[in-house]
Amino acid sequence: MTPHIATATFSDQAHADDAREYLLGNEFLEEDITLIPAASGPQVIMNIKTATERLAQEAVDVLRNYGGVDIGWYEVK
Repeated sequence: MTPHIATATFSDQAHADDAREYLLGNEFLEEDITLIPAASGPQVIMNIKTATERLAQEAVDVLRNYGGVDIGWYEVK
């Protein structure tokens, strides 16, 4: 399996925390979710490492549902 990374930017920490909690309750592991403070103000970037393309797409859907922007995913080579 080729790993993938899903990523999004959240306008505030609370939305990112809500998305993280949902992911943890649905097949995702804490060690695969990274929250990084963005350079500009209260924004936060979330990266989610997944084992498959299917899980990356699921993560993208969750990120979108919780208000993430600049959403994408890519294959790690």
